[in-house]
Amino acid sequence: MKKFWGFALALAMMVSLAGCGSTKGSGETGNVTEGGSGEKYSYVIGHYGGVTGQVATAGTAGLNAIKLAIKQWNENGGVLGGQIGFEFYDDGATTEGAVKGVSYLIDDRKVDGIIASQLSGNIQATGDLVEAAKIPEVGTGMNPAWLQKGWKYLFRSLANSEGGAAPLVDAMEALKVTDIGTLIYQDDGNISANNLVMAELKKRGTINIVTEEQAMVGETDWTGALSSILSKKPNGVIIFAQGEQGSLMVKQVRSLGYTGYIFGCETMSMPDIRNVAGSGADGVVFFTPHCIPDSVDEASTEKEREFLAAYEKEYGSLPAHDVAYRAYDATNVLLTGVKEAGTKDGPAVRDTIANMKIDLLAGSADYSKFDNGECLSGQKVYIIHKGKNVLFSDFLKENPIDTYK
Repeated sequence: MKKFWGFALALAMMVSLAGCGSTKGSGETGNVTEGGSGEKYSYVIGHYGGVTGQVATAGTAGLNAIKLAIKQWNENGGVLGGQIGFEFYDDGATTEGAVKGVSYLIDDRKVDGIIASQLSGNIQATGDLVEAAKIPEVGTGMNPAWLQKGWKYLFRSLANSEGGAAPLVDAMEALKVTDIGTLIYQDDGNISANNLVMAELKKRGTINIVTEEQAMVGETDWTGALSSILSKKPNGVIIFAQGEQGSLMVKQVRSLGYTGYIFGCETMSMPDIRNVAGSGADGVVFFTPHCIPDSVDEASTEKEREFLAAYEKEYGSLPAHDVAYRAYDATNVLLTGVKEAGTKDGPAVRDTIANMKIDLLAGSADYSKFDNGECLSGQKVYIIHKGKNVLFSDFLKENPIDTYK
């Protein structure tokens, strides 16, 4: 194992962006990109995340968005009088990889600030390293826990998943759900989100939890667990999973004959849910901080429209995962903090962000309202209906509650 990680670290993944935002001096070694132009930058951002592994779709979307944001800043003069550099480490979506990656970014690449993975467990595993180095980090994971540990250098660019639990249970009650079964993908984020919803359900006592099934990481066939859930005859099913797995779970539960409502978290906003499950995705209800539209013209705000147009121009398509929104916001939070602080000094940038107000894709953020790195609260609830992501409140105005039963 030591030899393996020594080899992995030697192949650490790094991308350097010049003023135009392009990759400089890059080459491929396995699944690792290395760049070493030696150019000097006024500020260097590091990022660790998984563009390989179980969440490659989300990781790639986030990486693309960070590169886009940095390119835009560099085209507008950079920060602190110079251009912004970028270093990336592919952690393979594992905690071990994240620890290796953060150590590499801090100790080897000497980054000034970090955009964290969307996997909350990986942020928790590396928080002490970031804190000890006094480097500001903006994370994109939604688990509340990693900002409840007293760390002072970690921030979030969106509301945590706690704000989605109550609205999702509100939706269940509005749809007259009485009995519900659950299938939960066993990673940190989905376990955490499910725990919040379960706590809300148990507190209210209005909906009976008939069975709780687990989906282990690496599995691809959940028909056994789903059949067990359906044998209890629930009129609601909870599926919390990463998008790659969630799309298949939705397809499988529909193939078993279930036609009722499915409840999920933000990953159900992924286009893949509808692409893979087809019409079977109709009736999926989920909370999310961001919901990717089907076209730039369907963006809900001018800020979102500008982001999506730029992303589509840069990469040829809209983001495949809402992590792109989170990472784009996170990069702008960090760089705005640097700009307003007027220095790359970690403590100074941290103090600036902690008191900063900024308009993000996620909404009007105010870090000064919180004392732990949060900036927003609450989530919106959507439903997939006739192949489109629709605000749940709008759906209820125009459709009977037994549309899916």
